Amino acid sequence: MLGLFSVAYAAGEPAGGLGGLLGSFGSFLPIILIFPIFYFLVIMPQQKTRKRHQAMMDSLKKGDKVVTGSGIIGTIAGVDKDTVVLLVAPEVKLRMMKNAITELRSEE
Repeated sequence: MLGLFSVAYAAGEPAGGLGGLLGSFGSFLPIILIFPIFYFLVIMPQQKTRKRHQAMMDSLKKGDKVVTGSGIIGTIAGVDKDTVVLLVAPEVKLRMMKNAITELRSEE
Protein backbone atom coordinates (compact mmCIF):
# COMPACT_ATOMS: atom_id res chain seq x y z
CA MET A 1 0.00 0.00 0.00
CA LEU A 2 2.86 2.37 0.76
CA GLY A 3 4.29 1.86 -2.73
CA LEU A 4 1.06 3.07 -4.34
CA PHE A 5 1.19 6.45 -2.57
CA SER A 6 4.80 7.05 -3.54
CA VAL A 7 3.89 6.51 -7.20
CA ALA A 8 1.02 9.00 -6.90
CA TYR A 9 3.33 11.62 -5.41
CA ALA A 10 5.86 11.05 -8.15
CA ALA A 11 3.26 11.80 -10.80
CA GLY A 12 2.40 15.15 -9.15
CA GLU A 13 3.61 18.62 -10.15
CA PRO A 14 7.33 19.12 -10.76
CA ALA A 15 9.53 20.44 -8.01
CA GLY A 16 9.90 24.22 -7.99
CA GLY A 17 7.01 26.59 -7.44
CA LEU A 18 7.69 28.86 -10.41
CA GLY A 19 7.12 26.19 -13.02
CA GLY A 20 3.85 25.16 -11.43
CA LEU A 21 2.63 28.76 -11.13
CA LEU A 22 3.59 29.61 -14.71
CA GLY A 23 1.93 26.44 -15.93
CA SER A 24 -1.36 27.32 -14.23
CA PHE A 25 -1.23 30.93 -15.43
CA GLY A 26 -0.16 29.83 -18.89
CA SER A 27 -3.26 27.73 -19.31
CA PHE A 28 -5.50 30.74 -18.52
CA LEU A 29 -3.47 33.21 -20.61
CA PRO A 30 -5.39 32.64 -23.90
CA ILE A 31 -8.72 33.15 -22.13
CA ILE A 32 -7.44 36.32 -20.46
CA LEU A 33 -6.15 37.69 -23.80
CA ILE A 34 -9.51 37.13 -25.51
CA PHE A 35 -11.19 39.93 -23.52
CA PRO A 36 -8.98 42.85 -24.68
CA ILE A 37 -8.99 41.55 -28.25
CA PHE A 38 -12.79 41.26 -28.17
CA TYR A 39 -13.05 44.79 -26.76
CA PHE A 40 -10.84 46.37 -29.44
CA LEU A 41 -12.29 44.42 -32.37
CA VAL A 42 -16.01 44.37 -31.49
CA ILE A 43 -17.12 46.66 -28.68
CA MET A 44 -15.04 49.78 -29.44
CA PRO A 45 -16.04 50.07 -33.15
CA GLN A 46 -19.68 49.46 -32.21
CA GLN A 47 -19.55 52.30 -29.66
CA LYS A 48 -18.02 54.65 -32.25
CA THR A 49 -20.74 53.77 -34.75
CA ARG A 50 -23.47 54.32 -32.15
CA LYS A 51 -22.03 57.74 -31.19
CA ARG A 52 -21.82 58.79 -34.84
CA HIS A 53 -25.43 57.71 -35.47
CA GLN A 54 -26.61 59.55 -32.34
CA ALA A 55 -24.80 62.72 -33.42
CA MET A 56 -26.41 62.45 -36.87
CA MET A 57 -29.87 62.03 -35.34
CA ASP A 58 -29.33 65.03 -33.05
CA SER A 59 -28.30 67.22 -36.00
CA LEU A 60 -31.36 66.48 -38.18
CA LYS A 61 -33.22 69.60 -39.29
CA LYS A 62 -35.96 70.60 -41.70
CA GLY A 63 -34.89 70.35 -45.33
CA ASP A 64 -32.28 67.57 -44.86
CA LYS A 65 -32.40 64.72 -47.36
CA VAL A 66 -32.28 61.38 -45.60
CA VAL A 67 -32.51 57.63 -46.19
CA THR A 68 -34.40 55.36 -43.79
CA GLY A 69 -33.52 51.82 -42.82
CA SER A 70 -36.17 50.52 -45.20
CA GLY A 71 -34.69 52.46 -48.12
CA ILE A 72 -37.18 55.34 -48.28
CA ILE A 73 -35.53 58.53 -49.49
CA GLY A 74 -37.16 61.78 -48.47
CA THR A 75 -36.79 65.32 -47.23
CA ILE A 76 -37.44 66.17 -43.61
CA ALA A 77 -40.52 68.38 -43.30
CA GLY A 78 -40.55 68.49 -39.51
CA VAL A 79 -38.60 67.29 -36.49
CA ASP A 80 -39.97 66.41 -33.06
CA LYS A 81 -38.21 64.93 -30.04
CA ASP A 82 -38.43 61.28 -31.18
CA THR A 83 -40.04 61.50 -34.63
CA VAL A 84 -39.54 63.14 -37.99
CA VAL A 85 -41.99 63.90 -40.79
CA LEU A 86 -40.63 62.94 -44.20
CA LEU A 87 -41.84 64.39 -47.46
CA VAL A 88 -41.38 61.51 -49.92
CA ALA A 89 -43.45 62.88 -52.81
CA PRO A 90 -45.57 66.00 -53.33
CA GLU A 91 -48.39 65.88 -50.80
CA VAL A 92 -47.11 62.56 -49.30
CA LYS A 93 -45.77 62.80 -45.75
CA LEU A 94 -44.65 59.97 -43.47
CA ARG A 95 -44.14 60.19 -39.72
CA MET A 96 -41.22 58.00 -38.64
CA MET A 97 -39.10 57.41 -35.58
CA LYS A 98 -35.80 59.30 -35.64
CA ASN A 99 -33.76 56.15 -35.15
CA ALA A 100 -35.15 54.78 -38.45
CA ILE A 101 -32.99 57.35 -40.26
CA THR A 102 -29.76 55.63 -41.29
CA GLU A 103 -28.09 58.12 -43.61
CA LEU A 104 -27.97 61.86 -44.13
CA ARG A 105 -27.57 62.51 -47.84
CA SER A 106 -25.77 65.44 -49.32
CA GLU A 107 -27.54 67.65 -51.83
CA GLU A 108 -27.49 65.98 -55.25
